Amino acid sequence: MILHLDKILLVCYSVCSLNMKDYTQKPMGTQLIEQQIDAKKQIWDFEKITGNKLYFKNGKQFKTSLYELKYIGQVPNGNKAPFLILSGRDCDECDANISIYICSPADGPLKVESGENNYSLPGTERDLEDKNILFKARAFYGLVLSNIKGVIWYQNQLENGTYKKSIFLVNLNHPDKKEISMKDTGQLQETLNLLKQGLCKEIPGVAYNSEP
Repeated sequence: MILHLDKILLVCYSVCSLNMKDYTQKPMGTQLIEQQIDAKKQIWDFEKITGNKLYFKNGKQFKTSLYELKYIGQVPNGNKAPFLILSGRDCDECDANISIYICSPADGPLKVESGENNYSLPGTERDLEDKNILFKARAFYGLVLSNIKGVIWYQNQLENGTYKKSIFLVNLNHPDKKEISMKDTGQLQETLNLLKQGLCKEIPGVAYNSEP
């Protein structure tokens, strides 16, 4: 039987190419493990607070300039670091009330100058002197309205002797926060339905006095 040299060379090339592919391509199990590691790196799983710094599992940290810092929760932000919902005050041993702050570590350090990223706590605010109720609110974060994720306040504020209802929404559907004031036309029930489904959470309200 006569074997042609060109056929022998073709067979050798095919076998060698197959072997080279096996050596250069990562095993499927290794690829899966690397994908799982990458997925875990994207998770900001809160661990603890020390001073004005938040620590997350997998080594993530986020330093703020807030005092009496507390972690409330977070809202997803696509492939970027999530929007963190925090509370605290921007000064030490001062009369400023505790406020809520919303920020993403992807946007750099938390800015707090001139009330930036600063929002009212839910609950009941009373006048420091006569103790009259000035402001009442409930606040929720997560999927707070149909197709809208963010933080929403259902407010009842004293204006000219009467209480007026309103809604304030920080829309986090996009990388940049969008603040929207809305008329209260019964949206609270929609948010409460989403709360029952576990799609949003309520921020506990507190009682506090107005600032001096």
